[in-house]
Amino acid sequence: MSEIIIDIKNLSKIYSDKVGYKIHLLENISLSISKGEFSTILAPKGSGKTSLLKIISDLEKPTSGTIKSEVKKVAFIPSKPSSFPWLNVEDNIKFASKINADEITEIIELVGLTGYEDHFPHNKSEGFRFRISLARAMAYKPDVIVIDEPFNNLNSITREEIYFMLRTLKEEKNITIILGSTSITEAIYLSDKIFIMKSNPGEIIEKMEISFSTKRNIEIIQKEEFKNYRNKIEKIFKEKSNKALHSISV
Repeated sequence: MSEIIIDIKNLSKIYSDKVGYKIHLLENISLSISKGEFSTILAPKGSGKTSLLKIISDLEKPTSGTIKSEVKKVAFIPSKPSSFPWLNVEDNIKFASKINADEITEIIELVGLTGYEDHFPHNKSEGFRFRISLARAMAYKPDVIVIDEPFNNLNSITREEIYFMLRTLKEEKNITIILGSTSITEAIYLSDKIFIMKSNPGEIIEKMEISFSTKRNIEIIQKEEFKNYRNKIEKIFKEKSNKALHSISV
């Protein structure tokens, strides 16, 4: 049986605007995260997904509900990958982390930046800067890495490379990853578990376990079992969500 490291029960988040009007962003969220799993919160834009990820990362507080966590360190990667433009790749990774040269070399290889150690990120692509953000997160040696929808502006080739890299990291290093996404295809390809969330207010409407009979590679997207998962998610979203399907990416 998998070890649950984060257990959320009946979590809600209410914001008040400048005139005192209350916005129920998240309502009655219950979910659990297991050690070594890749979990995705799949939801439309504006559903409160980012706030939920920040609450899991202890960057925001819920209005009500409980969070039981065995996690000591969480690394949060925002939707816009962050890096220090005045530092090269290696120095970005070392920033605020006490790791040795061998560990840095291993991390750089894992994220596909070998040979770019002395390059600066200021004129690089978002994919390049995401790799730096992921490497810096790994250097922090967290129990969980939380990633908030960073792939929207990547070209298809770069996106596929990063998908493969993340699955490889998860499988080889047993890293616990939580992703926020609006893409059904992305969620199915990357995840062991998907939490499907509606908006207005944000609420989990279904949990789905994902497993495949063969090793995951990008060609699996064309396989029948992949298409079956996608059809199931589309059906759930149409039947239980109050927002049109086009608000998330198929």
